[in-house]
Amino acid sequence: MKKILFLLFTLPLFACGGSTEQVDQESTQQERASIPIENQKNESLPDEILKSDSEKAKPIKKESVFLSDYRTYKNIDEKIKLEKINAAQTLDQPWGMDFIDSNTLIITEKKGNLILFDLNKKISKDIKHDIPVVQSGQGGLLDVVFFDQFLYLSFTKLDENLKLTTAIGRGKFIKPFNTLDDFQIIFEAKPYYSDRIHFGSRIVIKDNYLYVSIGERGQGIAAQKVDSHAGSIIRINLDGSIPDNPYADIKGALPELYMIGLRNPQGMTISNEQILITNHGAKGGDFLGLLSSGGNYGWNEIGWGGTNYSGTKIGKGEPFRDDFNLPIISWVPSIAPSNLKVYQGNEFPEWAGDILVCSLKFEMLILVTIENEKPIEFKSLVKNKIGRIRDIEIDKEGKIYLITDEKNSYLWKITAD
Repeated sequence: MKKILFLLFTLPLFACGGSTEQVDQESTQQERASIPIENQKNESLPDEILKSDSEKAKPIKKESVFLSDYRTYKNIDEKIKLEKINAAQTLDQPWGMDFIDSNTLIITEKKGNLILFDLNKKISKDIKHDIPVVQSGQGGLLDVVFFDQFLYLSFTKLDENLKLTTAIGRGKFIKPFNTLDDFQIIFEAKPYYSDRIHFGSRIVIKDNYLYVSIGERGQGIAAQKVDSHAGSIIRINLDGSIPDNPYADIKGALPELYMIGLRNPQGMTISNEQILITNHGAKGGDFLGLLSSGGNYGWNEIGWGGTNYSGTKIGKGEPFRDDFNLPIISWVPSIAPSNLKVYQGNEFPEWAGDILVCSLKFEMLILVTIENEKPIEFKSLVKNKIGRIRDIEIDKEGKIYLITDEKNSYLWKITAD
């Protein structure tokens, strides 16, 4: 029987940091930090690929970190049927989605729209709300989670100095699902920054705690500081109050901090009472790993196998260090991972317990086969067919739903062929 996972890498908390280049790796269409809010555009960076001698995923340290190269993945599209389920209308840079019930999805668009989609009727409607969101660079209206008649949303918030941050709010959302009522901001990442990159923003609810990923906003060493939320996972109660977190007793530490040392974590999901995360590296070094209380993944002292975009070393050039948490998988070259899910359902019973990872950069869904609590095989689906895959949901029957983050994009469904 397959199980997820894994070896727990709970390691010491702190390290001092150096500096590194702050060029975004989220996508092939980068939103540069210097672009004014009122005049933002997507720009392209060179599609640089770090060469690897790897022929297949293989253990590289203590049988715990796997270095994986997407160019070796076998495509298995012959096993699936891909369907565009909103052919009559398009989405404009959707970012997050969640099920309201078995037939209804709530979807965010970066520009601020909340869209309710009826899967049976294949129709949608806009939800009225008063979220104070600003779209700028990689920021906007981002993730959404429906829980106990509330919508929890991550979004980019602007202050009076025209600086930006990741904020979390919630509002009441009940039938007939026309409006988001009584919206309140329950968390704002500190400090605000001028840079318009690396907002993180994925949300997970577990055991009545709200876990939120916060990117390091292009600040590098800030991910090693406990007086900043940059480059962290925070944990708060559902009303925004603060539980007993691991950094609470450290002088000067922000009490919401749960884990530090991340660059731009944009995927989180629950697996067997644990939380799995994905994180963007720089040029190489994207990873999948476990969330751990009080942990530190080491950015920007280490780069998980990657380098700066110029090819220079990150920190002292060490891919991993024993005083930092170890990922489960590190991708070299980078794949730009967004969200992920552990598969359960009858549609693809052979995938039970395996992990599906969204890749933005190479426009594919990655199937990671798990055996004996370890990743053993990687395969690709829908590569270069639907666009840059931003989010994934799986219904109770095991049907898979995807959104891609381009303009004029669609909601897609994967079933067995």
